[in-house]
Amino acid sequence: MHTVISQWILPLALASMMLVMGLSLTLGHFRQVLQRPKEVLLGLSLQWLLLPVLAVAWISWLQLPVALATGLVLLAACPGGATSNIISHLSGGDGALSVTLTAVVSVLAPLLIPLSVNAQLALLDSPQLTMSLPWLQTALPLLLITAVPLMIGMIIAHRWPVWVQRRQESLNRLAFFAFMTLVVWMTITNLERLPQLWSATTLACLGLCVSAMLITRLLSHPCQRATRQTLMVEVGIQNAGTAMVIAASILGQPELALVALFYGILMNGPALLLMLRQQWRQGSYNQHSTWTEKRY
Repeated sequence: MHTVISQWILPLALASMMLVMGLSLTLGHFRQVLQRPKEVLLGLSLQWLLLPVLAVAWISWLQLPVALATGLVLLAACPGGATSNIISHLSGGDGALSVTLTAVVSVLAPLLIPLSVNAQLALLDSPQLTMSLPWLQTALPLLLITAVPLMIGMIIAHRWPVWVQRRQESLNRLAFFAFMTLVVWMTITNLERLPQLWSATTLACLGLCVSAMLITRLLSHPCQRATRQTLMVEVGIQNAGTAMVIAASILGQPELALVALFYGILMNGPALLLMLRQQWRQGSYNQHSTWTEKRY
């Protein structure tokens, strides 16, 4: 049963989420790469360069055990995800920029994840960390799981836009529910092992997430507030689902997926604070607007 879930159901759940995300994308989103090159390049650079460097720094500082270090390396190589679009929107970010970054990293992920993992392992220079991701053997399954469903979703949305518009909200909920069901299953299955992660892994995951967001905030200071919010979310909210699929299905090491699972749970803390802050700002703005209208 465990093999069936890790080898088939988990990849299918991720593919379904990518297909649903593709339903909300058009070629126009990719054209925005040309219209806003500086913001997009900044976001991509922070995801593909800053995160791996921070992961290596946290691993070295905390002297993480081999399994935890390898899991964090894998996680840091899988930036972005469909969840970041929702969080970016609810935290007052730029929706178009968020979708554009997610779309671009989803297409490039099969090409860059193996390179990122191997580069991080080289920086750590640890003889115990011997995992490597052969580019071709990793890129092809990831293309089938991520890029291909994404493009199929875009084709369906272009061919039957009215049908997609009517059902997209339900499809979003269905894909999210399917993935969350698997997350709950993995949590229950590894329940006895989770307490072991509450010390170093908690600090590593939260440290990586928070430090990535704070440094992104500093580096994106010249940008507009909505752009800064989006970049913070896109850099800090990792694609834990892709990391779990690589660990369980491609590498055949489901124990490495525990770090991604743990990060996927903990990253919601900073994300929730950003969303609550936006709700507070929005509420204050509405109260001020109402008071001003009454006054005048």
